[in-house]
Amino acid sequence: MTRPNDLCPVMLFSGKGGVGKTTLAAATAVRLARLGSTVLAMSTDPAHSLSDALAVPLSSRPVRVMPGFDAMEIDARGMFSDAIDQGMGGKKGSSLADMMRLVSQTPGVDEFGAIEMLMEIMERAQHDVVILDTAPTGHTLRLLMLPELLDSWLGKLLEMKARIARIGRLFRRLFPGEGGVASEALLDQGLQGGRQRIGGLRQVLTDPDRSQIVLVTIPEAMSVAETERTLNLLQGHGMPVATVVVNQLQPESPDCLHCMRRREIHLAELERMRRIAGSVPVKVVESLAWEVRGLRGLEQMGELLWGPPE
Repeated sequence: MTRPNDLCPVMLFSGKGGVGKTTLAAATAVRLARLGSTVLAMSTDPAHSLSDALAVPLSSRPVRVMPGFDAMEIDARGMFSDAIDQGMGGKKGSSLADMMRLVSQTPGVDEFGAIEMLMEIMERAQHDVVILDTAPTGHTLRLLMLPELLDSWLGKLLEMKARIARIGRLFRRLFPGEGGVASEALLDQGLQGGRQRIGGLRQVLTDPDRSQIVLVTIPEAMSVAETERTLNLLQGHGMPVATVVVNQLQPESPDCLHCMRRREIHLAELERMRRIAGSVPVKVVESLAWEVRGLRGLEQMGELLWGPPE
C-alpha cells in the first residue's frame, strides 16, 4: 500500500469560468518543464480547454507535449462507462448495467473520477509535479471536499460493517460455511485500503510543502467576491492557498478614455483583492493584445506570471 509520503506534489489552479486559469496552468507547466522538472498537467474541466491552450490534441492518457511535459484531459464519465462495460462482461442490455449508466450521469461523477485518477497518477509518482487544471469554482470545491467526504463515508461504512459482522457471526453459527469469513475479510481489506488511500490524498492537499492551490481571478467585483468565498472556505478546511493571481488587468492606455476608466476600476478591485488575500501573495498579469496559445505563447505567459527564470 502506498504511504502518504510517497505521493508526488500537486499544484491546483482554480477560479471562476473565463478568468484564464487553464492558460496560466499550462504556462506554469511549460515553465517548470523548461527549468528541468518533469510535469504532468491534468484537466478535469469537461470543456477540455487545455488542448486548445496547448494547441495539441489530448486524451484521457498522458500525451507528450514537449520534453519533460505530459498533459491529459480526464473524461470521468467515459471512464465510468468503460468500467461498467468491463464489469458487466459486455452485457450492455442488462438491468444492472442500465442502472449503473444512469448513476454515471448523476452530479458528482466527474469529481469522483477525477479524484480516482489524481490518486492513481500521484501514487505512480512518475513526474516531479502534477498540475491540476480544474473546472469552474463550484466543481473545484466539490473536488477538494470529496476526500474529506469519502473519508467520513468510509469511516461510517467500517463502523456499520462491525455492527453487521456481529449479526453475520450469529447467522454463520446457524448456517456454517467459510465463504462468509472470506468475503468479510475482503470487504474489510477493501474499505481499510480505500480509507488509507483517501487519507494519503487528504494529507497531501493540506500540506503546504506538497500541495499548492493557485486561485485565479480577474479584477472585477463578482470574480473578486467569488475568490473571497473560495479563499475563506479552503482556509477553513486547512487547504493551503499559495497564490492569488489577478489576471487580465487593463494596461495603461493614455489615449483611450474608456481603457483608462476600466483601469481605474481594475486597480480598485486589485487593492480589494490584496486586502482580502492578507498574507497570501497576489500576482498580477496584465491583459495582452494577443491570444496566448501554443508552447511559445505559454512560455512568454509563464515569465509574465512567475518572472524570468533564474
